Amino acid sequence: MGAKCKNTKSVVLLLAREKRAIIESVLTKLPYYREATSNRITFKLTELFDSMLEYFADGTTSGLSRFGKDLASFKEEENVNVEVLLQSFDETRLTVAGYIKALPLTAEEMSDSLACLNEYFLEMQRHTWVHSAYLTNREIQRRDELLHSLEEDRMEILGRISTSFAHEFRNPLTSIKGFVQLLERRIPENLQEKAYIDFINQEIEGLEENVNQFLMLSNTKNHQDVLAGPIMLHHLLLTVTEAFRPVCSENDINITLEIRDALVTNGSEEQLRLAVMKIIHNAVDALMYVTHERNIHIQAKHENGRNSIIVANNGPEIPEYLLETIFEPFVSTKELGKGLGLSVCKQIIEKHEGQLYCRSEDCKTVFEVSLPDYSGSAVL
Repeated sequence: MGAKCKNTKSVVLLLAREKRAIIESVLTKLPYYREATSNRITFKLTELFDSMLEYFADGTTSGLSRFGKDLASFKEEENVNVEVLLQSFDETRLTVAGYIKALPLTAEEMSDSLACLNEYFLEMQRHTWVHSAYLTNREIQRRDELLHSLEEDRMEILGRISTSFAHEFRNPLTSIKGFVQLLERRIPENLQEKAYIDFINQEIEGLEENVNQFLMLSNTKNHQDVLAGPIMLHHLLLTVTEAFRPVCSENDINITLEIRDALVTNGSEEQLRLAVMKIIHNAVDALMYVTHERNIHIQAKHENGRNSIIVANNGPEIPEYLLETIFEPFVSTKELGKGLGLSVCKQIIEKHEGQLYCRSEDCKTVFEVSLPDYSGSAVL
């Protein structure tokens, strides 16, 4: 029984006689609703009134939870703001309180009736909020599942298109490359045409790289499908850093490497090298836009049971709106970028049971790769 519902049974019959008048009085104080909604709110107010009388009669709360669920469902179905809905019930409380005050009751009956009324509405609102939150969370979960399904479909379609596109380009590229190589053999080294041939070869290599990125984008192999083996990350980073020193020196970029531990992971060394090189290449490209001192700092460390590779540069900050989609295919920070590099990086790293993160603030952009630690594994 409700803690404050004492000496209230005599009020039930008196209020029941005024039920229709009370509900009509409440409706005149509510904002205008379309007819269908108004009729349903009238119905809900009637249910509310009956539930309240039951509470006054015996103080039981068994019907409150069910009524709270009904109200929350009604709010979802009618798309009524829950605050507006509860406001209408508060109007009911105030109206009923006015009727109670006009009844011929003793002071004790009056006090207990008003206390019981307030207690009932507080409980009813609590149950409504609880079930409304449950329905909201369920809807958020449903939408998340839908978005995940749509993303999977999008990536599958993108993979098919990428594969088709890559194969359509690869065949003629192979033919062009073969004929250029034949021409190259017939042109003496001292002729200007040899420089043209070299330029054509460079462009062909660039196109082949793009084709390979498209193929990698469409490749859905997981970690178990990758040709796996132990990878000495400290050695990989040393060789990659040295490979970038000439281009960094030529463009006045200070590139430094800090390795704290002998790090070991498992997977395809060739693919991970490609991913790290793309991240560093991205940093080099970003620094081409700055006139102040240009720095790239690469750090490798063992932390929280995993291996971390951190590539930081002091180039332009990446806008916040781009950070949310920077790893999606065809999203690029560069005006003429294709937006494949970072997407491919993320895919490679995830195939190796890793994660790739990016943050950009305070004139510093950081890409962090987190990979499993295999230093104590039998793979060695």
